[in-house]
Amino acid sequence: MYRMRKNHVSGRFTIVQPGITDGGIPDLLDFPTMSMINREGILQKIHGYDDEDTPGSIRVYESHTPIVSTVAAESYTEVPLYSQPAYGYHYLLTMSGKKEDSNNLENWTNMMVAIQDRLRWLYTQKGVGYVTVFTDIINNYNNPIFQMISFKDVPPMILAESKSIISMHNEKGVCAVCQLVREESRGPRLVIETEEFVAFCPWSPLCPYATWIVPKRHSTSFLKVSQRDLQDLGLILRTTLGGIKHVLDGGRCSVAFHFSPERKNTRQVHWHAEVYPDTVIPTSLDRSFGISVCSISPEDAATELGAAVRNELVDIVGIE
Repeated sequence: MYRMRKNHVSGRFTIVQPGITDGGIPDLLDFPTMSMINREGILQKIHGYDDEDTPGSIRVYESHTPIVSTVAAESYTEVPLYSQPAYGYHYLLTMSGKKEDSNNLENWTNMMVAIQDRLRWLYTQKGVGYVTVFTDIINNYNNPIFQMISFKDVPPMILAESKSIISMHNEKGVCAVCQLVREESRGPRLVIETEEFVAFCPWSPLCPYATWIVPKRHSTSFLKVSQRDLQDLGLILRTTLGGIKHVLDGGRCSVAFHFSPERKNTRQVHWHAEVYPDTVIPTSLDRSFGISVCSISPEDAATELGAAVRNELVDIVGIE
């Protein structure tokens, strides 16, 4: 069916796909579409399947239960009951190697490299207006499955965020995200920082222990991030998730990358990643009015997470 309906009042989209269950990890097809095999520290891209299962290798699969499709029927309905084809690509990326290898930072660096590689390819395809990258972790914090889903249009929340950031830039001549980085890098909500990235609990969190990971330097295109910086990103993402897992004793957690719309030059904004532990059940106040209630201050959450994340860093790389 692959239909996308748009709310005439709020502008939000809903994909109506009978048989799709919310919140589960999609099944993988039997064989990967592409593999990035780690051979002596060098990633080699192979189309299709390869028997090697060395640590640091990444597999790219098509989803067995995609929510979008490149064969979606080109039919539309008019407002107020507007709908359009749910056209797009749906990929899943997994880390290879044994379970005990999952702490290997090379796995996380190579996952970031594979995401960048697939993102670059997707933006050359017809009908791709925006690519979402996210993972919904259910206890398995060490080896999550990342999903990449493309859409014809920029998602409403990304569009609203871009408009807000651009409006501030036009009004005050500054990047709102760069302002956040400067403020949070020396503030009580800092969780941890690396050479290129900073992790902090936002001033107005959507849930307890919510964390943002942001490039320190103004960066508007994930496609232009160097491999050295991707290694740094893999490090801060892995240690932040490890700290959250320790503080909350596992459970569910989501990571979503907020990228600039790569094909919309007027909407280029400072990209970042948002991490949301599933610590609360959405209430009517949250669902209907967008007002969240948080049971712990971001300052206290950052103090607790910071200690746990630094311990993770020591365990992985052996330094404080």
